[in-house]
Amino acid sequence: MRVDRMPIAKRDDQEVAYRGKVFDVVLQTTQDPSGQSVLAEFAACDDVVRVYPVDDENVWLIREKRLGMGSELVLRTVAGGIEEGEEPVTAAKRELLEELGIEADSFEVFHESTPMLKALHTVYHVVARGPRTSAKLSRYSDPAEYIEPAVFRLDQVENLVWDGSIREDIIAFGLLRLLRSMHR
Repeated sequence: MRVDRMPIAKRDDQEVAYRGKVFDVVLQTTQDPSGQSVLAEFAACDDVVRVYPVDDENVWLIREKRLGMGSELVLRTVAGGIEEGEEPVTAAKRELLEELGIEADSFEVFHESTPMLKALHTVYHVVARGPRTSAKLSRYSDPAEYIEPAVFRLDQVENLVWDGSIREDIIAFGLLRLLRSMHR
């Protein structure tokens, strides 16, 4: 986990309006739907991986509590920023080991998405097949977050999406897309 991040790469036609620890706000001249030139704001941050460890019967999610999110544990995926020069699969392996202390037999990007219209980063959804506890067990301890494993049978996942247990749309969509890709 990087505390002091490198400046986010920006194009020559962008100006940083706000520089934060997690994201920047950049101004960029672009065209609106009518073709008019407008100055627009975009959220810019590092690209992100979301990791979906699965075997033939289960998917590993996490219950997470973070500062600023209240005291409720939120059901999420293992996720994190892709560090400079790192490939999405390499980041997925690192994040899975850090957050759950597990490795997997294979990793594959199964979907790329953008979390919102005015975001300048990509979310790589990565399936990790054959998860197992690692002998390296390098889970980190971050005082700003609490993470615990949450293993669900694959036949329970769709219900988690539809009953509102998964509160983030991008995770819900990723889980549904993963299930569909597994049933082909």
